[in-house]
Amino acid sequence: MPSVAFHAEVNHVNHSAESNQKIANLYFQITDADVQLQEILASPAYHHKFQFVTDKQQVQFKQYQAVWFFARVQNTDYRTINRLLEYHFPPADKVEIYQVDRHKQDFKLLSRTGNEYPFSERTLPYRGYAANINLARGEEVDIYIKVQDAAIIPSNIRLWQPEAFIEHQQHTAMFDGMLQGVLWLLAAYNLLLLYRSRDKIYLYNGIFFISFALTIAILNGMAFAVLWPQYPEINQATIYLSVGMTMLMFNLAIRHALSHYMTGIWNWSNIVSSISALLLLFSPLYASGELRLLILFSCLSWVLASNFILALRLIISGQQQSKRFIWVSIFTLISAVLLTTTQAGYLNDLLIWPYTLLALVIFSLALSSFNLKNITENKATENKDAQIFELMQYHDIFHNAVEGMFITTVDGKLLNANTALQTILGYNSLSEMKKATETNGMAIFYADPNDRVEMVAQLQTGRNRNFEAPALRADSTPFWALMSARLAYGQQQDRAFIHGSVIDITEQKQANEKLAYLANHDPLTALYNRHYFEQQIHSLFTAIPTVAGSILFVDIDQFRLVNDSCSHSAGDALLKQISELFKHYIDVSYTLARLDGDEFGILLVDRNINEAFALAYSLLDAMKEFRFIWQGNVFSISICIGLTELTLQDSNADTVIKRAAAACTIAKEKGHNRIQLYDAEDLDTQRHQDEINWVAQLRQAIELDQFVLFQQTIKPLSVTEAGLHYEILLRLRTADNNLISPDSFISSAERYGLMPLIDRWVIKQYFHWLQQHPTHIKQLTMCCINLSGSSLTDSSFKHDVQKLFNDYSIPYKLICFEITETVAIVNLHNTLDFINHFRQQGCQFALDDFGSGFSSYGYLKNFPADYIKIDGHFVRDLLNDQYDKAIVKSIHDIAKAMGIRTVAEYVENDQILQAVQQLGIDYAQGYAIAKPQPLADLLK
Repeated sequence: MPSVAFHAEVNHVNHSAESNQKIANLYFQITDADVQLQEILASPAYHHKFQFVTDKQQVQFKQYQAVWFFARVQNTDYRTINRLLEYHFPPADKVEIYQVDRHKQDFKLLSRTGNEYPFSERTLPYRGYAANINLARGEEVDIYIKVQDAAIIPSNIRLWQPEAFIEHQQHTAMFDGMLQGVLWLLAAYNLLLLYRSRDKIYLYNGIFFISFALTIAILNGMAFAVLWPQYPEINQATIYLSVGMTMLMFNLAIRHALSHYMTGIWNWSNIVSSISALLLLFSPLYASGELRLLILFSCLSWVLASNFILALRLIISGQQQSKRFIWVSIFTLISAVLLTTTQAGYLNDLLIWPYTLLALVIFSLALSSFNLKNITENKATENKDAQIFELMQYHDIFHNAVEGMFITTVDGKLLNANTALQTILGYNSLSEMKKATETNGMAIFYADPNDRVEMVAQLQTGRNRNFEAPALRADSTPFWALMSARLAYGQQQDRAFIHGSVIDITEQKQANEKLAYLANHDPLTALYNRHYFEQQIHSLFTAIPTVAGSILFVDIDQFRLVNDSCSHSAGDALLKQISELFKHYIDVSYTLARLDGDEFGILLVDRNINEAFALAYSLLDAMKEFRFIWQGNVFSISICIGLTELTLQDSNADTVIKRAAAACTIAKEKGHNRIQLYDAEDLDTQRHQDEINWVAQLRQAIELDQFVLFQQTIKPLSVTEAGLHYEILLRLRTADNNLISPDSFISSAERYGLMPLIDRWVIKQYFHWLQQHPTHIKQLTMCCINLSGSSLTDSSFKHDVQKLFNDYSIPYKLICFEITETVAIVNLHNTLDFINHFRQQGCQFALDDFGSGFSSYGYLKNFPADYIKIDGHFVRDLLNDQYDKAIVKSIHDIAKAMGIRTVAEYVENDQILQAVQQLGIDYAQGYAIAKPQPLADLLK
């Protein structure tokens, strides 16, 4: 027999659905409590009683009734889906969850639990109610949920992805724990005040916070799960006990604070409030479930409303001394209303709890602060003693501070210096230091005395000074000092003094120098690395008008054999020995670098190809004589060398290296100890023809809109963002409907000047898409769009982008333009002009691939960047390379000091994600977060 005779709307589920999917098509009916599922399934009369649940609808019924929820769910995906069905109503007495297959005429009980059952009997150890549902491909099932509780029953039922559900529960538990901690801390604080002042109001406040904390723990299920999981009968009664005690203590605190107002009607109102709280407190002893619920709402309404009316009366009558009570009443009323409506399901509790906590903290701290203020004002002599004590503390801080501190006159006469400064500068006492400065003042400690003259001049203009400077100790040994200084005046404002501090940052400077070294050197062999090698080639292209030089690409043939047969330690030792051998045969004017694992590059400037051949043959001869010995094993090592000559047409270091690498590959195919010259006539022609083909295809793609916009999520790590944050990516759709990555055509587009057209196409298409989907704009926090260097040097590009903003009315604050570090530095003037123009409108800017040059730090001081995207070459290996990790940390620390947020690229797995999060990186991007997806998928 089918489970439902009427037509029920289906809730579709698939892998692309949200991790937290609300059951939108939900039905309900109220039956007697003893009605079973078999009766529902068998009776058409029951079928037609199901009503559609409207948004935010709550169901209220009596103690001996039950509410049945019904939903039809179908897996529309091509594979099996696992979901957790959640019904979040911790106070429910009984909850039964069934899964019905109406085609097989079969049903199974997924969960039977509730506050009438021990907590340990729950299928999942969750404070609400949840059950695991597996749906095969295309499978459609009916879900029935039977709920019994004499209360207002919320109808919010959700399907969760298991991982998202666990994460959500962890966050909820963490916040609930924090909330409990704050409430118990406030309770302890009030009991401490009770001990010191003997004032009963702090007893009432302390018990109020304890009972309020227990109330919250009962409502969210924490008390049942932790305190009495095996005693469900206790759980059903304690909510009335805790709420009754909370209201009673609140009422007694008000009566104590405003005892002089408790006359006439207000006295009787307070007595009635206390009696109603007592009735609620003892209601489990004499009242049934429905009557207890009625007493609960009546008590809450009367106690809070009567005291709130009293607060309004005091406001109207201008009773200034009663402000404390007024604010207590207002905040308590707001908190109670929010908690009540949340528990009834009318509001989202995830949004309400923080405001409730904030309200409680505000009025509680207001009470405490008011009390402490009164105590302080009544102890004038104690205040004077405190001031004296503070002066003594300042004296102690000054003389015992870790950083050096000093006071001088403007002309440099030393008045005072603490022990730390004496130690830094190498003096045993203040008197010895004063004697040393009698003639030339503090200028003797500056490596360049003009540094002090400049500092004083800036201080006299009203600016504090913070700077790094080389300094000298008493024995003239140099060190680096971080100095901070400000100008202070005496009581009569007739004399000026300089107050300053000094920190020895020599070790930090040395560490930065080491990082600079690591940025350009291979840590294993101490040779230059690929980054530096490419920089040298690039500088050769830009520094001299006539290019002259050659490149050798050297590959070790037996490196993998040594690694596999011995160990990685043996491979490292081999690389070191070969590096030393190469250095012996290579002129110091040449650039020798380790490009990759067993690959080396040699750059010969102002040397023709014949001289390159001569060097290659000398290296081959040396390797023929070389033997690598490791733990008794002897290896003969051979190499292959590829050569290429720099030409006037060369402008890209990577292209030149690839030519040499291609020649080396051909040499390796011919055997060991081979040398191969790159054949320009064959390979260059092919390369040129390939690029011509690409240019034609790219022009057609621009005209016919054959590009496709993709996006990749950028996840916040140390910051909080509510909306979508992603980077726009580009794909080329071919005639056979394949998608090509820009890595295949971007270099051709740059070489032949197509990038400005492509950048305009991307911006226009994305702005047009945003205009067509205004709801997406409301969800969007930030979109990052890449710009090429040739676009920034295009004189009309800035005007065209401004026109696109105006035509499509796109908010500037939603757009962040990404500019690669190399482009920014090479085209600094044009880049700054573009950035300054759109930054004034509200756009933000990111430096992409940051860290590709250590000189980046110098430009960063004057570069108006909002984000730094750390070069992925450092990020992807930071788990295995401590030097990469140190560089990433250094970049983040410097960016943080400058108020710039950092983004880690190439976060390809969870381990890297955890590592960058531990380093404090603000955002992450990569496959561990999300793979690139079509932009249109954001609408699904």
